Amino acid sequence: MYLDPRTKLLILAITGVSVFMNESILIECLFVLIPFLLLLYAKKIRTAFKSGVLFIILLAVQMWIVPRIPVAAGGIVYMFVIYIRKLIPCFMLGAFMIKTTKVSTFLAAISRLHLPKGFTISLSITLRYFPTMTEEWKFIKDAMSLRGISVSLSGLISHPVKMMEYVYVPMLVSASKISDEITQAAVTRGIDHVHKRTCLETVRFSAWDIILMLFYSGIVLLVIFNLAKGGVFI
Repeated sequence: MYLDPRTKLLILAITGVSVFMNESILIECLFVLIPFLLLLYAKKIRTAFKSGVLFIILLAVQMWIVPRIPVAAGGIVYMFVIYIRKLIPCFMLGAFMIKTTKVSTFLAAISRLHLPKGFTISLSITLRYFPTMTEEWKFIKDAMSLRGISVSLSGLISHPVKMMEYVYVPMLVSASKISDEITQAAVTRGIDHVHKRTCLETVRFSAWDIILMLFYSGIVLLVIFNLAKGGVFI
């Protein structure tokens, strides 16, 4: 199944807006189901199931735990659960786009939208930035494990100063260094070239793009219909 990078970017933008307009849990489950299936198809099984399990846990907290705790605490927990849960499909689609899209293909597709050059370059650098930062995070975790410091919530509680000094400071330094290196590499490869870009891969819309866009259009219509009718769905 081939998906055009423009389709991936568009459904991510649609999801980012629609999930916060939506008031139906049923429709929210649809927003999670599609990226879940896309991640499974892309063989990103661990990411798909981690996100799916987190969504189910947060939904269970809202449905069964929040009604059983005091109102003041319940309101805080409810807001936290709702906002984190609504961001999950956005993170899933972002992970799908980053892990299944080559920078060259992304640039070739985005250039056809005639967007500002600075915006296009920022998107392409971001696409390469997060996988590199993930690798750096793994290296830091391994280094901290050798020093006997657990990079987890328990480690943060038991050794907050060491976590700040040995984990977060190196992450900030690495983030600044990696961003400069990626930018320099992109400029060296001609990312700021003013003429029309070429690509070895065929960049075009397929039947799967049309099907996915129709499906998302239907979900958006359901969100609008639900808002207009005052919450017809659950």
